[in-house]
Amino acid sequence: MKIRWSEDAADDLAQIIGFIAERSGKKMAREVYYRIRERVVSVKEFPAAGRVVPELSAIGISDIHELIEPPWRVFYRAHQSELRVLSVIDGRRNAEEILYRKVISGKIR
Repeated sequence: MKIRWSEDAADDLAQIIGFIAERSGKKMAREVYYRIRERVVSVKEFPAAGRVVPELSAIGISDIHELIEPPWRVFYRAHQSELRVLSVIDGRRNAEEILYRKVISGKIR
């Protein structure tokens, strides 16, 4: 299965890594970057292993799954031979609000 990162997810990850680099240094930022990327790779053989996102399921979107790499939540959709990473957010934030905003704007489809 091929992994593709949406522009939105790549931007999310870049912002997270940039913030960590400013606060905790480049070494820590690099470690977080690799942890998140490795977590995504770990699910590519069994994409249904991630749970369905409850906030989206509540509004009828049941084909988007998530991975947790504390404290981050990685949202993805698997389709045929592709695992598409849709977004990465800090799980300590209001995920419901962020996800709804992304759905409405078309960033998560």
